[in-house]
Amino acid sequence: MLRLPWTCLALCAATAIASAQPRPVSRPPAGQAWDFSLPTLDGGRFVRLASQEGPVLVNFWSRDCPPCVTELPRLQRFADAHPAWTVLLVSTDTPAAATEFARRHDVRLPVLRPGGNVVALMRAAGNRGGALPFTVATRQARICEGQLGALSGADLRRIAGACATAPRKPDAATP
Repeated sequence: MLRLPWTCLALCAATAIASAQPRPVSRPPAGQAWDFSLPTLDGGRFVRLASQEGPVLVNFWSRDCPPCVTELPRLQRFADAHPAWTVLLVSTDTPAAATEFARRHDVRLPVLRPGGNVVALMRAAGNRGGALPFTVATRQARICEGQLGALSGADLRRIAGACATAPRKPDAATP
């Protein structure tokens, strides 16, 4: 008689654990570009994804998201070790809260603020639920990989490899 409640509890726990694991996201159809132009935290300049040279790693985060905060140093180490990559952080916090957090935690990567369109921006990249943390890797403004959930070193290597082998956009000078 007691077996049923314990079985239900075990299934609920297994589901919760499985859903907490990082997982790839469903990407837009092949060939679909993903682009945005967002201001930096201080509002001093706008960063446009399509104008970035080389591959770009875009990480959506919040100061109130423990996995997001945990992966920030890992993202900085990735950026330091891979100078060909541009790493952009998109904060879902208010500009004041994100600025204070970045200052206190010595965040050196560029932090952008999406304003009210953050969920639409994430959905366009395959994150239907708008959950955090969320990371998207692009090459020539085309998504080559994405992940919902905290990134490990192995995840970053997998993502970097996927972008290295992603087809390039045809060069306009090529007949």
